[in-house]
Amino acid sequence: MAMSINTNVVSINAQRNLALSGGSLATSMQRLSSGLRVNSAKDDAAGLAIAERMSTQVRGLAVASRNANDGISLAQTAEGALGKVGDMLQRMRELAVQAGNATNSTSDREALNAELVQLRDEVDRVAKTTSFNGKKVLDGSFTGGVFQVGANSGDNITVGALANTKVDKLGSSMYGASKVAIATANVQNTTTAVSITVQGAAGSATITIDADADRTGEELLGSMVQSINSKTADTGVVAFLNKTATGYDIEYRSSADAAGSTAVATITTNGQGTLAIAGATTNLAAADQAGIHKMDIKTQAAAWESLQRIDSALDKVSSARAELGAIQTRFEKSIENIDIQQENISAARGRITDADFAQETANLSRTQILQQAGTAMVAQANQLPQQVLQLLQ
Repeated sequence: MAMSINTNVVSINAQRNLALSGGSLATSMQRLSSGLRVNSAKDDAAGLAIAERMSTQVRGLAVASRNANDGISLAQTAEGALGKVGDMLQRMRELAVQAGNATNSTSDREALNAELVQLRDEVDRVAKTTSFNGKKVLDGSFTGGVFQVGANSGDNITVGALANTKVDKLGSSMYGASKVAIATANVQNTTTAVSITVQGAAGSATITIDADADRTGEELLGSMVQSINSKTADTGVVAFLNKTATGYDIEYRSSADAAGSTAVATITTNGQGTLAIAGATTNLAAADQAGIHKMDIKTQAAAWESLQRIDSALDKVSSARAELGAIQTRFEKSIENIDIQQENISAARGRITDADFAQETANLSRTQILQQAGTAMVAQANQLPQQVLQLLQ
């Protein structure tokens, strides 16, 4: 090799290798300090693109998990309120059962009804005021709720509607009703046997009351009511005897099918003259069939109807609570699935972007030695041109 002082090829080569080892040393130190193998696109362009998509999924799933937990909180809020509504309905039912007993006076039923009214108003208040994050959940306005429980569009759980528990929408009663007024002058005994035919939604029955000369007219009326009610299981018809200012009322109720089409109860009597009862019930108007807002327990007949409405309301509340419980379970399973996805995607992203510390520390040691050796060789190479001075001596 020719000896030259203008171009020191050995030094240039040493400097180039020193720069390469310096770059490798800088990369290792950057990876060790950040913990990432991919710190910029130049480190791994394809890996960076894949990792960024995975980061999008991981962060989206984290928010989706919070969304699902919020859904659970909403369902718990609604279910907790429904639990108290159910408790109040149970108490209202107790009052209705108590009011249906013959031992109660008019003032007793008024007192029972006063408590029922207060409980009914509280049920309505709870329905209208229970809310979660400003959204009412029991007044029928929460419908079509879409909960985003995934990182991508379309990953959702939709709740069709939460129960409307306002008193005008809670519970219903399908029945027929009729009342026959009997003047005091017509209340008299008869020596003729009385035949009663009862036709109700559940079926029909014919009842005969034997003649009894020693029985009073009032006793006869009581026997008629007793006989009708003895066949309630067969006919679905219940009779009530009420004393009025001018005489008596025989008031009866008939159960009905779901459509109300058979809510007709006919009671006919033969052989009783002016005491004869004949008539057919009529269905309740549609506006009166739904809700517990108009019910009372001031009479035995009203208590009978109230029991039907409260039972229907309890069924609705229980069904709504069951649905909310199922929704909570679904949200919980969704969160479990989200956690698994987040774990696996995070692991996959880590395999792409995270630095291997064992490898990087080994590379750091290697490049540090190369740097020291390269620096020494550059110094040595820079001394080579001085040998030319010996030729000039």
